[in-house]
Amino acid sequence: MKTGKWIFGCLAIAAAVGVGMGCASTGYNKAGTTVTALDNSAKAIVRGNMLIDETLVKLNDLVYNPSSNLLVQFKSFEKSVNELGATVNDVGAKSNDMKAQGAAYFADWDQKMAKMKNEDIRHRSEARNKEVSARFDRISKHYDEVNAAFAPYMSDLHDVQSALSVDLTSGGLSSVKDAVGKAKDHAAPLKKTIEKLSSEFEEIGLSMSAEMSRQ
Repeated sequence: MKTGKWIFGCLAIAAAVGVGMGCASTGYNKAGTTVTALDNSAKAIVRGNMLIDETLVKLNDLVYNPSSNLLVQFKSFEKSVNELGATVNDVGAKSNDMKAQGAAYFADWDQKMAKMKNEDIRHRSEARNKEVSARFDRISKHYDEVNAAFAPYMSDLHDVQSALSVDLTSGGLSSVKDAVGKAKDHAAPLKKTIEKLSSEFEEIGLSMSAEMSRQ
């Protein structure tokens, strides 16, 4: 992903500063681990965004366009809900891993800067540290917002799933229409938080492209 490449480029510069101290390989390894964690969490978010749309479509079809075989429709909806639930858990785990790897890398970066004898190199490294860590912090914040926004949407889906699992009838479908409306209402802000995160990725990608074009 562009995000990973941009951040890796910045992290690699800082790691390279440690060549004289024999620690460049360690810096590159930590940078690579951080980028991998970032990319994995981003892929989980993309998967989650796709499943939001999928669950909404299947829920709407089940409730407002019921077929002659409601069980087939319900099973299809249930499968998507379960997949989204697993993805939400994956997003949480991967974003936590991303933060942990980032914290470890920036702590290592700070230690290396403290050992630098050349003042000019240290100042340049400090500037890069602030730039990259600020972007990393923004991404982490957006991930937290996405994780929080998933909660009410998933609650709505699970309520509908539970209700229809014991009352898969025309009357049961009618009884969950209000819940379907709530799910749609909660999906809107959820997707907006995901869009904010995607915009941050795009901004970082454009920044990377601009930097590379100047080199």
